Amino acid sequence: MKFLRLAAKHHTSGQLAGYQGSRSEIPLQVKALFDALKSEGEITYVNSLIDFNPQQGSASQRVRLPRESLADKQANCIDGTVLFASLLEGISLSPAIVLVPGHAFVAWDTWRDSNEWKYLETTMMGTNTFEEACTSAEKTAAFYKRREKLTLWPLSELRTKYGITPME
Repeated sequence: MKFLRLAAKHHTSGQLAGYQGSRSEIPLQVKALFDALKSEGEITYVNSLIDFNPQQGSASQRVRLPRESLADKQANCIDGTVLFASLLEGISLSPAIVLVPGHAFVAWDTWRDSNEWKYLETTMMGTNTFEEACTSAEKTAAFYKRREKLTLWPLSELRTKYGITPME
């Protein structure tokens, strides 16, 4: 939650109001989070395979807590997705974790219960602009949607249907 205060400075209004503002404000708030993670958080992508599965040729990634990613200034795809989704939820937006084969990225509902999703590639936080990270994720989402290999998990559904609570 402390990081949200830093992120608010990256928005022209100096605040992050979630869905309380206008619909056109939502992308600007998400961009403020992205910019804050890039400049204040200095988050960079590091592909860190931490846990190894006993099945031959299989490896998995341990998910870092958002505070660990902020402290370490690094995140793999799932770490960055969880971190960004947590921040989106922290400003009262509705985020989702998006899973495609071998990868994860984040999405947010463009307006309260609209079920119209925008996507963001969190692995690009350290190297690219917000617009480039959104364009990349939109292309990835479209590619995997056509192949019916995209799974979108809204955090609200994970909480109500599966009882998953915040990690911290």
